Amino acid sequence: MQLIKAIFIGTILIGLSVVAAFFIWLAPVGAAYSAKIMCSAIFVNGLPSSRARDEDVLADNNALLSLITTNVDLRNQTVSAHAFGFRKRFAVYRPNLGCTLADDQAHIARLRNSTPVIKPIAAKPLLTTSLPAEVDRRALNNILFDVMDEPGVRPERRTRAVLILYRGKVIAERYADGITAQTPLPGWSMTKSVWNTVLGRMQNEGMMPDIHDPVLINEWQAQTNDPRAAITYDQLLRMRSGIEFSESYWNPLSDVVQMLFVQPAAAGYAVSKQQEHSPGEVFAYNSGASNILSAAVRNLSGSRSTYLARPTELLFRPLGMKSAVIETDPEGYFIASSFMHATARDWAKIGQLYLQDGVWEGQRLLPEGWVDYTSSPDESDPDGIYGAHWWLDLPGDRDDEGNPRNGIAELPDDAFFALGHDGQSLSVIPSKELVIVRLGVTRKREAFNLRNFVSDISNLFPDTPTASQNSPDGEDIQDATGPSTD
Repeated sequence: MQLIKAIFIGTILIGLSVVAAFFIWLAPVGAAYSAKIMCSAIFVNGLPSSRARDEDVLADNNALLSLITTNVDLRNQTVSAHAFGFRKRFAVYRPNLGCTLADDQAHIARLRNSTPVIKPIAAKPLLTTSLPAEVDRRALNNILFDVMDEPGVRPERRTRAVLILYRGKVIAERYADGITAQTPLPGWSMTKSVWNTVLGRMQNEGMMPDIHDPVLINEWQAQTNDPRAAITYDQLLRMRSGIEFSESYWNPLSDVVQMLFVQPAAAGYAVSKQQEHSPGEVFAYNSGASNILSAAVRNLSGSRSTYLARPTELLFRPLGMKSAVIETDPEGYFIASSFMHATARDWAKIGQLYLQDGVWEGQRLLPEGWVDYTSSPDESDPDGIYGAHWWLDLPGDRDDEGNPRNGIAELPDDAFFALGHDGQSLSVIPSKELVIVRLGVTRKREAFNLRNFVSDISNLFPDTPTASQNSPDGEDIQDATGPSTD
């Protein structure tokens, strides 16, 4: 009898602990995540609210998210979310800045009143051309059909967009139902690679010091003997800052989750983290580094309005990326680690800029040597898989010693990648003159093999002695493999 009583009491205590943990730790994260992701999916990506909740929020995610109630206000372009009336969070849409988390209606009003006015971007359409005669059309179509297909009865792959540029022109693109060439889609951590590009633009325009100089962070420089004051732009770009930061999306208490969905200032939270290793000593991929660089760009920009215009004026306008937007935290800092949206075609322009060594329409946008710097490992890690906010190989495809796993598909040695949560990818292959974009909502690794996908496509194209210097521009030209919605 005593044992049964003890088991009963223990069960009750465990249940109470789970409920307490939900309301203390999980509910705030769940409400913020649901509000923010749904807001972006509806008002930035243009998806129906039911699809935004069922796919972008709930699909293959933590089942506890289903306990979060969401309300969409189409007129005021806001989304609110709460757990049984507690821990309510809001997200508000603003032109040019996408969606931002807010605490209440007064906070929403303040955010709206601080929205900058940015001149609209004139779109520069990519040219579309026919598939080269030497490329096997049937084989390519089979690859594209497969990537859009589902491997099982239950949807898990959820590819939303695929696009291939060859020599600067679109040769094939496919879109899921309800997604078009005009649909902006999230890149998650591909945003990091774009922020590298913003820094490259600033470097080219003389707006920042040398990348090997200490990064300008007021909090670090203001404190005597703060070891963080020695961290350089280069070390942050290469994920070798030594800052203590946990990058686990499945742990609601991890730094990356707290930074993106709980803390009022993503950049401020990242800046506040303490030193764990000496700068340059250890590679540790983390989103905090990108948001520290966001804070640095704010300090280098002088005024808030200049800072908020940096991505648009330095990058999106020259490339004609009309759809592109990087979202901010509630304090007005770009979340440079995670929250950029753009159409597949506009994402591809970033890759094409790197394929063309930083030159666009005959104008040098990135410094000479920037692309080589970005796509090369740190000197102390010649066999590394990471450059400067770009991947040099696909993570997970190497063993603990850094060697390629047996039986994996080969990729061209010069390929490099922008990668993001939920299976986002931008692949640049200079030797093939290829840029490949794949966007979707793929949360299970086994549902889609990116390495095989990129390898299979690249194997269809001939090697090219030198990279193309085409400058994509002009009207779209429809071709036999052109836009599809299958």
